[in-house]
Amino acid sequence: MIKNNSKFLTMAKDKLGFMRDIRRNFHRHPELGMQEHKTAELIAEVLRKLGIEVKTGIGGTGVVGLLKGNSGNKTVALRADIDALPIEDQIEQNYVSEVPGVAHSCGHDGHIAIQIGAAMILSSIREKIPGNIKFIFQPSEDTIPGGAVPMIEDGVLHNPEVNAIFSLHLYPLFKEGTAVVKAGTVSLTSLSFNLTISGRGGHIAMPHKIVNPILLSALVISHAESVLPKGLEPGEPIIFDFGSIHGGTVGNIIPSEVNLKGNIRISSTELMNKMTEHFEKLIKGIVISNDGDYTLELLNGYPPIVNNPELSLMWKRSAEKVLGKDRVFEYDKIMPIGDDVAYFHQHVPGVYWWLGTKNEKKGYTNPLHSPKFDFNEDVMAIGAAIQAQAALDFLSIKTSNQNVK
Repeated sequence: MIKNNSKFLTMAKDKLGFMRDIRRNFHRHPELGMQEHKTAELIAEVLRKLGIEVKTGIGGTGVVGLLKGNSGNKTVALRADIDALPIEDQIEQNYVSEVPGVAHSCGHDGHIAIQIGAAMILSSIREKIPGNIKFIFQPSEDTIPGGAVPMIEDGVLHNPEVNAIFSLHLYPLFKEGTAVVKAGTVSLTSLSFNLTISGRGGHIAMPHKIVNPILLSALVISHAESVLPKGLEPGEPIIFDFGSIHGGTVGNIIPSEVNLKGNIRISSTELMNKMTEHFEKLIKGIVISNDGDYTLELLNGYPPIVNNPELSLMWKRSAEKVLGKDRVFEYDKIMPIGDDVAYFHQHVPGVYWWLGTKNEKKGYTNPLHSPKFDFNEDVMAIGAAIQAQAALDFLSIKTSNQNVK
């Protein structure tokens, strides 16, 4: 654990036992998106015991706590996601999931515990807080269309108006105990596609009577992989790939259709629209010209996360108060991830940052969404301290305009 003079980190370490216990409770009893009923009940119970005003059922199964300070009219939000994944837990710990096929393999159990730790810290100094703090516990981050939009539609950013929002994610790419942020565009926007290519099936011995959708699919795959990225400026990040292809049953019968599924990830919604337009033109050119047909379904993922530059700088200074400058880093690459926290950032300035969990000596190296993902729970004290410090620092900024621009 980090040693320094941070008051908030000292307070967080004192709360670590509770954070560890409640995190393990959530890990044993994970719930999928929009099914987080027991999770929400426990969160609400803890917040009420801290003297925090609580509203439940926000955007489905979301929970919101409001901590009112002693003065000021600014409000800052801290956000944590609370859902689990449809994965069989394979961690070798006594807190392994007790729900078959469901596990907190994305670390959201840790996010909840960290946010509760921050609430414990801040509620203990409420008389010194110059404003309000909202604790947003959001459902269904890992299941598109996500829980952020329903919470926003239910008014989570109003009454009182939220002026800024901070979120974190545990991340095994970065060294344990480090805090990492990227100003500006943080993530790629994503889209899943479901393509069905139709032909005329029949016996393989009668090629003059068939249109082979397997051949057409192969042409689409090979052309799309090589042609689509050429429509971008050099250096523009793109991930385009097929993840599923199904068609046919035996070797001497040509099927009537083939189904392909895949994913596109790119840095902006505008470029995504451009890529999907080119993709469909390519499909149409190949399939229709060869007497086939197709249907293309597009399922939009989350938009890019965009961190407010000014707020990111403020967050970095807050994190350095907790960890020192040698453990707080700025990242210079766009992550190929998605998170519906992006929708919150479309309404208010926000910072989404990463808390490093990689520890090769202790075996904490498995990636997110791995059935063996786990982390050293000591890092939760760091997360709680930084979130608390950032919230207080934002409320303490003297500005003529309540919003960071």
